[in-house]
Amino acid sequence: MKFFQREIKDIHRFNHIVLILAQQGFGHLFDKINLRKLFKRKGAIEPERLRKTLEKLGPTFVKLGQILSLRPDLVRKEYVKELGKLQDEVPPFSYKEVEEIIKKELHKPINKLFSSFSKKPIASASISQVHKARLRNGMTVAVKVQRPDSKEIMDTDIEIMFYIAKLLEKHSEKIRRYKPVKIVQEFKKWTDKELDFRIEAKNAKRFYKNFKGNNKVKIPKVFDRYSSKRVLTLEFIDGIELHNIGKVKGKRGYDIKEIIKNGFDLILTQVFIDGFFHADPHPGNILVLKGNKIGLVDFGIVGYFDENLKRKSIELFYGLVEEDMDAIVDTFLDMGLIKEGETNIESFKNDVRKVIEPLQKSSLKDVKISYVLEEVLDIALRHRVKMPVDFVLFGKALVEIEGVALEYDPDFKFVESSKPFIEKLIKKEIKPVNMAKDLMKNLLKYGKLFRELPDKLDAALTRIQKGSVKVDIEDTDIKRLGSDIDKSSNRLTYGIIIAAFLVTGALLASVGKPVLGGFSLVSLICFGMALIFAIFLFVSIKKEGK
Repeated sequence: MKFFQREIKDIHRFNHIVLILAQQGFGHLFDKINLRKLFKRKGAIEPERLRKTLEKLGPTFVKLGQILSLRPDLVRKEYVKELGKLQDEVPPFSYKEVEEIIKKELHKPINKLFSSFSKKPIASASISQVHKARLRNGMTVAVKVQRPDSKEIMDTDIEIMFYIAKLLEKHSEKIRRYKPVKIVQEFKKWTDKELDFRIEAKNAKRFYKNFKGNNKVKIPKVFDRYSSKRVLTLEFIDGIELHNIGKVKGKRGYDIKEIIKNGFDLILTQVFIDGFFHADPHPGNILVLKGNKIGLVDFGIVGYFDENLKRKSIELFYGLVEEDMDAIVDTFLDMGLIKEGETNIESFKNDVRKVIEPLQKSSLKDVKISYVLEEVLDIALRHRVKMPVDFVLFGKALVEIEGVALEYDPDFKFVESSKPFIEKLIKKEIKPVNMAKDLMKNLLKYGKLFRELPDKLDAALTRIQKGSVKVDIEDTDIKRLGSDIDKSSNRLTYGIIIAAFLVTGALLASVGKPVLGGFSLVSLICFGMALIFAIFLFVSIKKEGK
């Protein structure tokens, strides 16, 4: 017992978790570790049994299961589907506790802050519950209040999760490949963010800013004066949850096909335009409003797409649109992170091809994107190809929305519906001004490399001279390297000048009267100068080659 107490503070809770695991048939996981005496051996883990076990273990474990349901890069697809059924619903805590928390957090009693406040919550989950209220200016709001003991309970359970995960990783080679300790670490990171409502408020504000003026999307406004680390007050959105849109069928002011289209446009805009998206878009977090508007709530889990991930994803979707199987396979491979010796690349490619090749017979435009993503992510998991977390979250978002879309519109085709959006993005990518900006960005990056190279080389030579690095190198090699650096610097200068003329020409394209191809005279002169310098650069390279 003393051994456990060094690792785990709440032995009573630990024993309770161990007992439930044993009752649910997970004792075999501990056959090789110090807890083996607590269990009787039973069969293999089944997805449904795992879900039921997490439900019995309580809110923290339910939350863990929900996070894992978003991560097909960590667990197999059959578990992802089953864990997606977990419901984060727990009995509400008392109104008296709500009053105490709000007074402590906002430094005023409820009746001084709100003109009315519903004692009965409209939603109750593991971390918080939501009450409908009205501000003194008449605005209807949703007030999210954190449970009084949620942090303490989660910290205790996560401590126990870490202990069990470490033992399993140490003693079970089969389980070790799924990196249970890392899973718990990621879960702790998610929960720490969710327990700080200021982070969710910040996310909500960014969404509000991104969609300001968009008449198809509704994002609730954050009220900072009525918000803190444990209380969050948002504009109340009165809508129907996406999974209940069957209720609006035939009603005036609603068009299900238009609603679905707006939902897809919302996700694609978040990812490919803003690079910032709602990463937990289960149907309960997406609301349908009159006029076919889409409303978003609950901004605790978000994803980010940098320029590289945007570009790779566009290439992937363009491959789907154009039915280019090689492009799809290569993009998945380029996107993944591969450790040398862990992945057989050819085997990975072949498995992906086996998924995609049969689809070509029916045309990729008719294919369920959810099927492709689920299968490829499962293959990546088996081959230890680590996909970017944010791409995985995006993939899960698409799977969720497509599932709802197909339920209410069996003729819905994701590839066909997203084609205009993807083509628009590609046209934007190949605009001269954007290409020039990318070129300039890369040239500046390499310019920095060349500027720093002499200093780094000098430092390396000093270390060699002092004897801290043993290496055989001839004087002629150093001279040749210096000469190469000079040539590279000259080429870099030419490249920067060319890029500058291209950027200037693109920016001045509409300045003045169009002369040729819609470009102004000043713009054409800039392009002409860029061409002249490009010719000089080409001749220089040719001469060196000879």
